[in-house]
Amino acid sequence: MTGWRRSVRRNRHILLLMALPLVFAAACQSKDAPEPQPVPREPVTITFSSLETGTGTAQKMAEAFMKQRPDIRVKTVILPPISDVMHNEYVNQLVSGSTDTDLFALDVIWIEEFASAGWLAPLDEYFPANELKGMLPKPLEGVYSRGRMYALPWYADTGLLFYRKDLLESLDRRPPATWDDLIAQAEMLKRTGLVEHGYVFQANAYEGLTVNFLESVWNNGGRLGERSDRPQLYSRESVEALQYMQRLIREGIAPKEVLDFKEGDSRDWFLDGRAAFLRSGPIVWGLSNREDSKVKGRIGIAPLPVGPHGTTEGSSIGGSSLGMNARISESRKAAAVAFLKFLIGEEAQKQIALEHSRIPVMKRTFEDPEVLAFNPFYRDIPAVLANSHFRPKAAHYADISSVLQIGLHDALSQGSPADKVLQAVDRIVGELPSVAEPASGLNRP
Repeated sequence: MTGWRRSVRRNRHILLLMALPLVFAAACQSKDAPEPQPVPREPVTITFSSLETGTGTAQKMAEAFMKQRPDIRVKTVILPPISDVMHNEYVNQLVSGSTDTDLFALDVIWIEEFASAGWLAPLDEYFPANELKGMLPKPLEGVYSRGRMYALPWYADTGLLFYRKDLLESLDRRPPATWDDLIAQAEMLKRTGLVEHGYVFQANAYEGLTVNFLESVWNNGGRLGERSDRPQLYSRESVEALQYMQRLIREGIAPKEVLDFKEGDSRDWFLDGRAAFLRSGPIVWGLSNREDSKVKGRIGIAPLPVGPHGTTEGSSIGGSSLGMNARISESRKAAAVAFLKFLIGEEAQKQIALEHSRIPVMKRTFEDPEVLAFNPFYRDIPAVLANSHFRPKAAHYADISSVLQIGLHDALSQGSPADKVLQAVDRIVGELPSVAEPASGLNRP
């Protein structure tokens, strides 16, 4: 532990200096964007940057929209479905004042950062409250900054426990409700030779590791001060959460390979039948029920298990929101707004549900018989989202998460004491520049 802490101290100033040019802007109020001008008669082209879904969702939606609106062309730019990679690509564009991209698919944790830097156009005037009444309240809650709406929810995501229903039924067991239940069932299934590994999750040093840790804290009754620029990362509940994650690896409940796992890696192991339990998002349901799936019809879904101090299950809420470049030209703004409205419309929201089981944000989609037949777990999703949590709402969240990832991965891979690691992380995060401290080099429109 001593070596890691000394290394973090030695590199702390480098981390702060690297972070300053990117994300720490003086808090400011963006001027109200003017009403978009009518779409001109000549076709206008807008550029939409989104993530790769494996099913070409963004491209298909753009094509469907263009059939309805031949006066608008939508160019899609597809990025790898890795949060850190997308974030860096967007920051590199926006910090330079680029107008190459008009609309962005955003992780909810970037909205505060991008809005504070002046990179996103407010959307309130284009989406009045009466147009948003049909939207699930929790995803909508995450797109506001300082009282303004800077993004539009597109689809939601949340952490769930996937389990091999057939294996638990063979042992006459219900899905685990607590950490101890999960460990006991995983050990039993491994001991009987029914499965190679007990549990897989995401423990690579990236955003997914932060999410797994925060979910364990929340499910152990912990709170971080999620609305604060200074989240409280050291507590009894957080130490126990990290010790639980260490135990999973140390005792072989989870294979050591999870230290290199991101979402796709853990999904592949589970869908290949190599593990009994998986922490992941709803997309796994759609993948597991494909015709060529090895586990088709053998998967169940449950809330994440709780720790010794947890009473209510709570997972992280994520997904994708839609933001507009603050530098978008007036000639393209009306077309961009029209495409945004299409993406939360009935056709697009149903496509999200049926193609890869992402969580639509419009309530009416949860009443569609075809959608419910394909995704029966949707009946419980509104309640799951109501108990979900946002990651810390801080403009410098990316730096908070980076420090946390270093400490967490050290604790999991090297066995460093959980309490010492989190004390060090909490102290370093407390010394990071806050959003209130001005940074130079940020381009604003």
